[in-house]
Amino acid sequence: MNELVFLNPDDINEIPFTTSEVIAKHGQVKHHALQNMILKFKSDIEEFGKLAFEMRPSGSGQSEKIYHLNEEQATLLITYMKNTLPVRKFKKDLVKQFYIMQKELDKRKVTREIGKQARETLTNAIQALPESPHKGMKYKQYTDMIYKIVFNKNAKQLREEYGIAKKDNLRDMFSARDNESINRLERQVGSMIELGYDYYTIKDALTNKYIKSA
Repeated sequence: MNELVFLNPDDINEIPFTTSEVIAKHGQVKHHALQNMILKFKSDIEEFGKLAFEMRPSGSGQSEKIYHLNEEQATLLITYMKNTLPVRKFKKDLVKQFYIMQKELDKRKVTREIGKQARETLTNAIQALPESPHKGMKYKQYTDMIYKIVFNKNAKQLREEYGIAKKDNLRDMFSARDNESINRLERQVGSMIELGYDYYTIKDALTNKYIKSA
């Protein structure tokens, strides 16, 4: 299936959108003609939100304006296009992908709420450990271990990949499936800490279970 709907960035708090480039391609019209249509009906389109865009290099080497349209904006714009067979098919495909993307975002929000409970289990287990000079480092140590198992990258590397600051919530960038994996591992790590296992024993056990057996 062609990718018609996007998130920018891949963030739980962002709104799914399509682009003028995608609409032009699948509606089988010239991109500049569609851009002119967007400008012509700009006031109508902006009744459903501010019209966003990005500048992207074109084939000629010059920058080209690519409009971002949310579901309502895209739906309205398509109604102004000729109702050809490609346009009708594109309408159906676009509606399906917006629905799929919204369903994924809803699922992410649920798994993030469940994740708060899993994170609390891990946090409480670490807090219950005997005091030591290195106790404070264990939160990062276990988090990086979990991320390495799921993504083969630590938190710092993931932040660099997503281009987000330390203050931003990294987990908002993950898919529902990835957050489910993290939640499961945090619960398991919390339980193993409570049973008295040390970091290296936990790391070896989970690495053997989820990486070496994969």
